[in-house]
Parts: sequence; structure tokens; C-alpha cells
Amino acid sequence: MSPVLDVELAAEPASAARSRRALSSWLASLCGLTALCDVGQDLVLAVNEAISNSVEHAYGGGPGTVRLRARVRTVVDAGSGTRGCGRLEVSVEIIDHGCWREPPSDPGFRGRGLMMAEASVDHMGIERTSAGTTVTMHRSLGCPSRQTVSA
Repeated sequence: MSPVLDVELAAEPASAARSRRALSSWLASLCGLTALCDVGQDLVLAVNEAISNSVEHAYGGGPGTVRLRARVRTVVDAGSGTRGCGRLEVSVEIIDHGCWREPPSDPGFRGRGLMMAEASVDHMGIERTSAGTTVTMHRSLGCPSRQTVSA
């Protein structure tokens, strides 16, 4: 198990599935196959939406890449001393080097992916620059049944 996941993906539709598999496997290596991973699936959904957005919009159908970076840290709550469980917190970045396009004023039946992503994590931010777009997400996974990570 590594405390870091770093995957570079081609900006193509199949990359969304690849990101889901990579992130799900990484999360399972952190927390085992416990209920903890159920909330991790919220993070997988959010990352899928952000990567799908990047693939579809950042490069206007041309070639490009999307990078998925995730890090975990263990947080022992103040006052819990050595009896604290060591809550796992995951931070994710989805980075592209394409061009941000404002969503249409009337997206019709589309355009809800980023809203779903934001609702699935504790915090989400989007930074748009001339060099591309970075979506950051944070999700607390709670306390694992077995401690596997130290920060």
C-alpha cells in the first residue's frame, strides 16, 4: 500500500473507467474491505465525474492528458491521545492542461456532474488558469478497522 496514487490518463472516454479501477484498488489497499470503503465510493464517483468532464471538455476532442493524484494522511483527533483511531483523510487532484469552457446557461439534461461530485465529498475546489484546470477534493474516510497508514 502506498500513501500516494499518481496516474496519468489519456484524455479519452475509457480513462474514466481506468481511474475508477485505480482509485478503488488504492482505497481498498488503505482501508481493507470494510464499511469504510463504502464512503470511499463517494470519492470514486466524484473523481469519475471530474475526469469525465476533463476528457469531454478540456481539449475540444484533441489529444491531451489528465492526471489523477491522491494522497492519504492519518489524523488523530485532538484530545484522543493514543486511543484515537487515526482517521484517514484523502486529498485528490485531477489536473488537465486544456482550456476551461463555461457551461451553457441551459445545459438541458446534462451538466450535473460537478454538482454531484461536490455533493459526494467533504470539500471540492476548481482552479482555472491559462495552464489548465485543477479540481481538488477532500474526503474523510473515518477510522479503519485495521491501521495501515501513517502520515
